[in-house]
Amino acid sequence: MLKEFFENEGIFCYRELSVSDLTVNDEAKFQRIEEKMGRIESAVIFLIPYFVGQKTTNLSVYAQVKDYHRYVRELEDRFSRYCKEKKEELSFHILADTSPLDERRAALSAGLGVMGKNGLIQNERYGSLFFIGEMLLSRAFSPEKALPPRECCGCGACLAACPTGAVEDPQRRLCLSMISQKKVLTPEEEALFSRADCKWGCDLCQNACPANLGAEMNPIPFFWEDRVDFLSEEVISSPKEEFQKRAFSWRGRSVLRRNLKK
Repeated sequence: MLKEFFENEGIFCYRELSVSDLTVNDEAKFQRIEEKMGRIESAVIFLIPYFVGQKTTNLSVYAQVKDYHRYVRELEDRFSRYCKEKKEELSFHILADTSPLDERRAALSAGLGVMGKNGLIQNERYGSLFFIGEMLLSRAFSPEKALPPRECCGCGACLAACPTGAVEDPQRRLCLSMISQKKVLTPEEEALFSRADCKWGCDLCQNACPANLGAEMNPIPFFWEDRVDFLSEEVISSPKEEFQKRAFSWRGRSVLRRNLKK
């Protein structure tokens, strides 16, 4: 059942784990979800690829496509209909980014990739150009044992590509992607960001990583619709309904306008 659903969606990297093999970062949120669902027995960890072929831009690749949170909501609706068609009595909840689980550790435990020095998971099909999703299930299907974590080849290309040294900083305090999302910048951050080509996010470490050289293109139609290759005043000033489709809309227009002027 799970195989048919995910692969019909164009999701080919997934694995079911027992809930005991997962790390919960937010116990209160996990309990709230469990109260709505009933007991959570397992979780399917899956990768949502987003690479659509454009790398030279002033937007991070993930922000060129529509907001993945919207895709997750649509996915949840489709799975609900799928369960009804299959007459499956099953409680579930699908998340990405807002999960109470440690998503990166879950992906490693599921054997879906290796940990890169830049803190991103690298998958053999999609490089690091994907989102991590979780489908929490009230009934286990065929969960597999967690796998020991593995590391990348250690070539150091991502370290060399980072102009601020953020990859070597465990707190990533001077990561250009994080700086682009801050409301208020320090003088040091202002100076660093003024020299950056990207106006939202940063892909320098990903572009340098050999794992991304042969990254497969996204097979999911949602991510090919209404793409934005460049951040511009026209995009920032678009009608509310259009603007809210974007992964960067949560930060608001004023921060984006500031970034565009740097």
